[in-house]
Amino acid sequence: MMNGITFGLLGASNVAMTWMLPAFQACGISVRGLYDDEPRRFRYWVDSGVEGQTTSLDELLGSDIDAVYISSRNDQHVGQAVAAAEAGKHILVEKPMALGIADAETMISAARRNGVVLAVNHHLAGSPLHAAARNLVRDGAIGNLLSARVNHAVTLPEHLRGWRMSHAPGAGVIMDITVHDASVLNPLFQTEPTSVVAFAAEQAVWNTTGAVDSAMTLLRYPPAGGGDRLASTHDSFTVAGPETALEILGDGGAIVIGDAMTQRTAGSVHLHAEGRTRPIDVDTSRDLYQILLTAFASAMRGEGRPTVTGEEGLGALKVALAAEESVRSGQTVNLADLESVAP
Repeated sequence: MMNGITFGLLGASNVAMTWMLPAFQACGISVRGLYDDEPRRFRYWVDSGVEGQTTSLDELLGSDIDAVYISSRNDQHVGQAVAAAEAGKHILVEKPMALGIADAETMISAARRNGVVLAVNHHLAGSPLHAAARNLVRDGAIGNLLSARVNHAVTLPEHLRGWRMSHAPGAGVIMDITVHDASVLNPLFQTEPTSVVAFAAEQAVWNTTGAVDSAMTLLRYPPAGGGDRLASTHDSFTVAGPETALEILGDGGAIVIGDAMTQRTAGSVHLHAEGRTRPIDVDTSRDLYQILLTAFASAMRGEGRPTVTGEEGLGALKVALAAEESVRSGQTVNLADLESVAP
């Protein structure tokens, strides 16, 4: 339990209400204060038990909260994070952490300058399923890691087809899902990719906005004792298919994680090596957001590190930005060249 820690919420969002508020409560974290610049959103929070609803950011940041959780519009993250850092508040921000590299770097610098923790709410990276797979790779269970395949193709529920399928900054499947894939793949390969190429489409009959609802991405990771390593992702809001999955392939075997990319922890890990397949015992009883909040609270106390730091969130953002630029240009994008690409 983390009694004594108090959060304020910046953004009266669906994810804050449906996923984070229960996680705060389960972890014994107090929530005091809810800011949004659109008062109409407060009507969904009438029965939430969260007091101190305000349209004044200064009012919330001037209170005695310890930290903020930012789930406002993607284009608002940087300004709110900098203001929170300057007010001495620790920061947990939704993904994507920003819409450009410069903004993300500004957030990281503000947190460092003011001595506060900055973490990004990539829930998948802390999943026991992915942690078990990373441990297997580290221990050499599949030999040399060569490649990985992500299936993150789902059907977007109708009630979530608002801003995600609009012209809002950061809308579309790449900033919503591909960025999550990168938060898992980068720590698996223990580095960022060097280049990305992506294709995207508008496939859903209900999608009349022009926002991309499906994308496939190829990532090239640098060598680790051999040749370049590769990864692929299939991200979609349109597929009524099987469960999500992550396949991790080496020269001595493979790891398959079933139900790997969702917010629920239920799933499975199987190791394919030495001519046989065996299940790996993984405790998936803990909620992913509770895992993330526990790590964040430890980092606030100076006793650990966040599940995904600001720097690691920037690494995931770079992959999504490279994928979007590749879709626009029809070219392979080198991550080293991203700073010259306009947002």
